[in-house]
Amino acid sequence: MTMTDCASCADERAAGATFCEVCGRSLLPEPQCPHCGVAGGVGEDGYCGTCGMLAGRERDHLETDCGAVAAAVTDRGLRHHRNEDAMWLATRGADVDVVVSDGVSSSFDPDVASLTAVTAAGSALPAGDVAAAIGSAQTAVAALAAEGDPRRAASNPACTIVAATVRGSSVTVGWIGDSRAYWVPSEGAAEQLTEDDSWATHVIALGADPEQAMRDPKAHAITAWLGADAGAITPRTAEFVVGDPGHLVLCSDGLWNYLTDPAAFAAAVREGLRDQGTLISAARWLTDYAITAGGADNITVALIPLTPSKGQR
Repeated sequence: MTMTDCASCADERAAGATFCEVCGRSLLPEPQCPHCGVAGGVGEDGYCGTCGMLAGRERDHLETDCGAVAAAVTDRGLRHHRNEDAMWLATRGADVDVVVSDGVSSSFDPDVASLTAVTAAGSALPAGDVAAAIGSAQTAVAALAAEGDPRRAASNPACTIVAATVRGSSVTVGWIGDSRAYWVPSEGAAEQLTEDDSWATHVIALGADPEQAMRDPKAHAITAWLGADAGAITPRTAEFVVGDPGHLVLCSDGLWNYLTDPAAFAAAVREGLRDQGTLISAARWLTDYAITAGGADNITVALIPLTPSKGQR
């Protein structure tokens, strides 16, 4: 049998072991810095101690694979130096809880805000009350302004949120901001289940020309968010019962900005599902689609296939 020496304590262990049984250190190869090639020099902050370059962080690309029930991917994209999106995906049998949050880049510590939001909301979603879960997220994110780095008080950490619960064929969606939920049927255009809390949406509702509003530089400026400076906010919710097979899709604007047409959005989702074969592969494909299109923002996408319960069709 091939043996592997632990580099820390020189104790011999069988090949294939992940951790040394004596000192507890990892026996896996140290990751290399992509810039200088030195292994083991990347610190917890993501910077290489040898060349000083940003080598990457754990949140740059994360995946959650729940097999045939659900899958989600989040990625830094090409333009941002960190991933300010965050996601939460949990399954219990056929029940699904999913949250996507997009940090507001103009605030301080937006990556902390988004991670705080999905953790708080995701932990509360098993109770089934989406609005209350988003309320828990708002409380947690607002509290960040008085914690940690004092710069948070001057520029409160902030983020958007969209959350959903799936209980059988019943779906509840809630949101604040412009992260979205879609229903993608087997055929036809996608249905946007959420309405953006944005400047463009607001002025269009007041009668502005939609095309002109969407071309305005202020079009994507959000009008509601989570954070200490958000004021009194109430999440909006929507409920529906699945009548035909399809997919529930939650995503940040890093994806939907490249697929603003509902028909194009549905076509891309169906192409990813058809060509890739598994949910996690389809989620990766959609992430790669956004990166290939420019990757101007962080990207998060979650896919949940749904079919009607017996007797409902």
